[in-house]
Amino acid sequence: MEPKTKQYLLVTVVGVTLFVALLRLSTVLAFAAELVDLVLPILAGGILALFINVPMSGLEKRLKRLFRKARKQPSDKAIHLISFSITLLGVVLVLVLALTLLIPELVQSFHSLYLQIEANIPRWTAYLSAQNADTGWLMSWLEGINWEQLLHKITAGIDTVLINAVSAVSATVNIAVTASFALIISIYMSLGSESLCRHARTLVCAYLKPNHAAGLLKFCRAFRQSFANFLTGQCSEAVILGVLMTLAFSVFRIPYGSLVGMLTAICAIIPYVGALISCVVSVFLVLLVDPVLAVRCLIVYLAVQFIENQFIYPRVVGKSVGLSPLYTLVAAMIGGKLFGIIGIIFFIPLTAVILELVKEDACRRLRTKEEQQ
Repeated sequence: MEPKTKQYLLVTVVGVTLFVALLRLSTVLAFAAELVDLVLPILAGGILALFINVPMSGLEKRLKRLFRKARKQPSDKAIHLISFSITLLGVVLVLVLALTLLIPELVQSFHSLYLQIEANIPRWTAYLSAQNADTGWLMSWLEGINWEQLLHKITAGIDTVLINAVSAVSATVNIAVTASFALIISIYMSLGSESLCRHARTLVCAYLKPNHAAGLLKFCRAFRQSFANFLTGQCSEAVILGVLMTLAFSVFRIPYGSLVGMLTAICAIIPYVGALISCVVSVFLVLLVDPVLAVRCLIVYLAVQFIENQFIYPRVVGKSVGLSPLYTLVAAMIGGKLFGIIGIIFFIPLTAVILELVKEDACRRLRTKEEQQ
């Protein structure tokens, strides 16, 4: 078969397939949803392994330099395993430290709120008694209630409540199972990252043309390096924001300064959005202590966050991936609109790689035009 005939046949098959898919769009979307649900643990495990691989690779390089001067050097596999163990231990320690700081503060806040309510109940009761409140309307309203009909409605609604409860339990179990499989898959991917990369490189070179294979491998290498730089810059920015929040809360005499700093640093791993999540939690904690201080907390938090988002974040993270502040903001906005938090995290390094490749291609085309002239 001639090349042009193959090309025409391929275009015809693709066109017919797209036409049939548009006619049965609901079926195609349902199948796509089932397929995504099927491979969701693998996708989640791959994303988690990509996050783990960044500090793990840095530790592995430093351990190799450290053991280079030793008489008996461990194998690469042993260094790989040690770096993975240290990374996993560091993540666990950060989570434990955050929970250790957060849970006692929450318990103490709820306890103080309960004591305040209990102390104010006699005063509220005395105030109502002093106002000679008329409760006759309440008694007439209670007498007018048809308790038999109300009981019948409650009994009829039990089935709906049970169905919703079963659905909630089922969804929780599914999430737990998916998270467990994703965690196990990420561990296997992290430990076997070198072999997985080697196998993927072999398949790409075997099934694609040399030019296409070289371009795809170049893109993957550039994205991996850009994502590593981005995550490093994001962690640096999170530490900076956490320190700024702690200092601001201390200067303005707002409680929970260290807790808010830790919470902000953890949530700030998510670009732009994480700080808002920690803001809500921080204002709620301060609200349990003093409503007036909660207003001050909100103002201080938003001011520090505005300064950080507009001046610090684009420069720290954008510089780490080679993006200007404008492109960093645009990439985070588009990624968040399309894929939520995951889109915000991945679109910034992806945009940096695409712009770099476009810049290289534009320079190559300009050189070709100059040579032809």
